[in-house]
Amino acid sequence: MEHEKQPLEGQAGERPVPRQTRSAQARKDEEAWRKEFPYPWSQDEVVTRRDTLRFLVAGSGALILATGVLTIIGNLPSGEQVKAVPIARVGELAENAWKVFSFPDQYAQGILIHLPGKGLVAYSDVCTHLSCAVTYQEKSRQLYCPCHDGLFDAATGEVLAGPPTRPLPLIEITEHEGVIYAVKVVPR
Repeated sequence: MEHEKQPLEGQAGERPVPRQTRSAQARKDEEAWRKEFPYPWSQDEVVTRRDTLRFLVAGSGALILATGVLTIIGNLPSGEQVKAVPIARVGELAENAWKVFSFPDQYAQGILIHLPGKGLVAYSDVCTHLSCAVTYQEKSRQLYCPCHDGLFDAATGEVLAGPPTRPLPLIEITEHEGVIYAVKVVPR
């Protein structure tokens, strides 16, 4: 049995189909499809995969850039943090005594401690765990958070015990003409 060859398009034995008929048939098929799904698709090819990918890459890049800019802006000292606020007079605190003061505004507080053998130190009095106020314990020379029994070293502000994981923010102080000033908060 011999294998018969099928005539290819345009070969002898087959009538060639004119191009116009093929495109007319394609239009007819498309119209049938459109009747079945009657949604307006006049701009099917407006958004391509390449355009979508460009949009996603550009959007991600813009978000990364914005995050970097906001991080830098957030770490810059503002005018509120660098102004000097008088908090005590020289000799006002006896050795191993402490005082709470408002800094950098009336909504935030710090604690000034006169440590024996070290002198004056100042920290934010807000616990780094859940923002409770810390107090100074004269006997143990530690800062104590009563909310969850957190302890901080009064000389360094480092965590000694309890749930806090970060040290207390340091408040830089300076003395000028017998007055002690809080200058700036140093987050740690």
